[in-house]
Amino acid sequence: MGLERTILAVNLLLQFWKKQGIKILPKTANEVKVLQKNKGFELPNDFTELYIRVNGMKTLYPNEIDAEGFLFYPIEAVISVGNEFEGSLLENKEKIFIFAEYMHRSWWYGFERINSEQYIIGIIPDKDTFKPITNSLAEFIELYIEDSSKLYDYS
Repeated sequence: MGLERTILAVNLLLQFWKKQGIKILPKTANEVKVLQKNKGFELPNDFTELYIRVNGMKTLYPNEIDAEGFLFYPIEAVISVGNEFEGSLLENKEKIFIFAEYMHRSWWYGFERINSEQYIIGIIPDKDTFKPITNSLAEFIELYIEDSSKLYDYS
């Protein structure tokens, strides 16, 4: 059910963004594979589905955001916390990858790889903090679409 739930959630995300006029430019499975290799990381299967079907918001800058101020990065912009924040004290900063932000970098959302299929999605309010939210991309998307307060709680 995991990947099926993710596909359903990504389809809802696609509809949600289309209603807001947000442009998307999906990637092929091969493009996603090549980009992962070139960037030196491997995505969990459900994130791969996200980038194949949606690939984040097409216009990364100048700051295309949704109605609430969220920006989902295309795969080309996904970056580790270690590369984004010089001097980060997070223990696993090279295993945490930023895939979205809120209100022009007021804070970020990333996933920490546990193993090939397990990860934790969390909020990153500063370079040294990672607060877990969920271990499911589908749930994260559902929380995002319903504008859940869980996505704003970084304390």
